[in-house]
Amino acid sequence: GLAGLSTAKYLADAGHKPILLEARDVLGGKVAAWKDEDGDWYETGLHIFFGAYPNVQNLFGELGINDRLQWKEHSMIFAMPSKPGEFSRFDFAEVLPAPIN
Repeated sequence: GLAGLSTAKYLADAGHKPILLEARDVLGGKVAAWKDEDGDWYETGLHIFFGAYPNVQNLFGELGINDRLQWKEHSMIFAMPSKPGEFSRFDFAEVLPAPIN
């Protein structure tokens, strides 16, 4: 996941040669996300990345990938266990920055 990837980066920066092992065919662990054919986002865990995390922002800056971040809309879609096939949507207010909103 993100912790393992960032740890490997900082170990490499310190002159070590870390080995990353991943059980799946995609890196990222619970921060991995993708869009389906309908354009809906799927995430592998109940993790939300907020732009207000300074350590993560610093890491992205060190990696030079700030320009490649793809921020998604501030909404979440939940499956309704009591109503199979139905979903509810929660839209975060844009008035306040994350994670306050």
